[in-house]
Amino acid sequence: MQQRNRAKPKVCIVTPEYPPEQWGGLARTVQRVSYHARDMGLNTHVAVFSIDPENLVLLDENHRSESLDGVTVHHITVGKQQMNESSREIWDCPHTYTVRMMYQSLEILHAREQFDLFHSFFLYPAGYVAGLVSRRFRKPSIVTIVGNDIKKYTFSPEKAAICRIGLENADRIVGLSRDLVEMADALVRIEEKSRIIYNSVRVPDYYRNERVTKQGMTRIGCAGIFKYAKGLPYLLKAAALLKHEYGFVLELRGHLRESETQVFDRMLEHTGMSGHVHLLEPVTHERISEWMDSLDLFVLPSVSEGCPNILMEAMASGVPSIATNTGAIGGLIENGTSGLIVPWGDSKALAGAMSHMMQNPELARNMGLAGRERMRKFSSDREFYAWRELYRELLEF
Repeated sequence: MQQRNRAKPKVCIVTPEYPPEQWGGLARTVQRVSYHARDMGLNTHVAVFSIDPENLVLLDENHRSESLDGVTVHHITVGKQQMNESSREIWDCPHTYTVRMMYQSLEILHAREQFDLFHSFFLYPAGYVAGLVSRRFRKPSIVTIVGNDIKKYTFSPEKAAICRIGLENADRIVGLSRDLVEMADALVRIEEKSRIIYNSVRVPDYYRNERVTKQGMTRIGCAGIFKYAKGLPYLLKAAALLKHEYGFVLELRGHLRESETQVFDRMLEHTGMSGHVHLLEPVTHERISEWMDSLDLFVLPSVSEGCPNILMEAMASGVPSIATNTGAIGGLIENGTSGLIVPWGDSKALAGAMSHMMQNPELARNMGLAGRERMRKFSSDREFYAWRELYRELLEF
């Protein structure tokens, strides 16, 4: 147990994303946990790293701090080394400069603030760097794995060893779902020091009663930062199987990763879905319920997930929901009762579930209602007490 002399232990949460600059699921999860730490009475700091690939970045001018809602947020910028292949030696790595500057910046911040605990989100590079700092200065640490870290970098030969070090250095490992912990445990034995803590969601007071009907145009929604893990091609392929049988529009709300643009355009052309798909800008967290209320059906076709905030928000809003069996989804949806779960990477199964919902509007409505009630179990209070119990394993407060 970590001993301390001060009344309020000081915690440093290390992350690549934090609102308002970022709006995705990771940023919102980190913000909620930082508020929970604050409400536990901890002196809560958040170190948010960003990369400037163009300009010279110096350690004595790469840091800006501000107080946001009782949390001290440190915005830390690090550089990126420009390296062409012709001059690259066998020992050179294009990421060394950036990761080393992250470590040095966090060491400088710790020298000034004297943190009692480090808590990182996303295994690489945040978890790896925070783990090194905490181990060097003999401070306890937590790393939270969220999905697109352990399920992506494990398959990258040059990053798998770094992920292993990050897991080994942590005193506790939190997975947002059981399968994330199982995946991490396949890389290095961590089960005994791991915990599973689901995200939370607020159930809105307002509920739109009528949704899916057999008449009119069905509005099907999907949202997020559209990257490989989100499985968008499978949704487009599934929708194409149904386009001659049902009238619907597919609303995709969020950002399309540049790396996925070519695949997206190719899938639109291949499936002939251009006239059925609307790619929309993301909305603020405060307005997400308003968009959900306009939908008849929500589909999350991910091939990899953590604990998807956006699915929880759809269910909390009473939107009949379909999702793939990955991450925490099996713990969120009771299949056939509060939504439908299909295998990931299976367009035909996805199309079958979408057809079943559109063909049976009363069933869809009841599943939406059951999903709304299901989400009451994932309250902010439940999340708060789970994190407090974990923090108390490593700190006295």
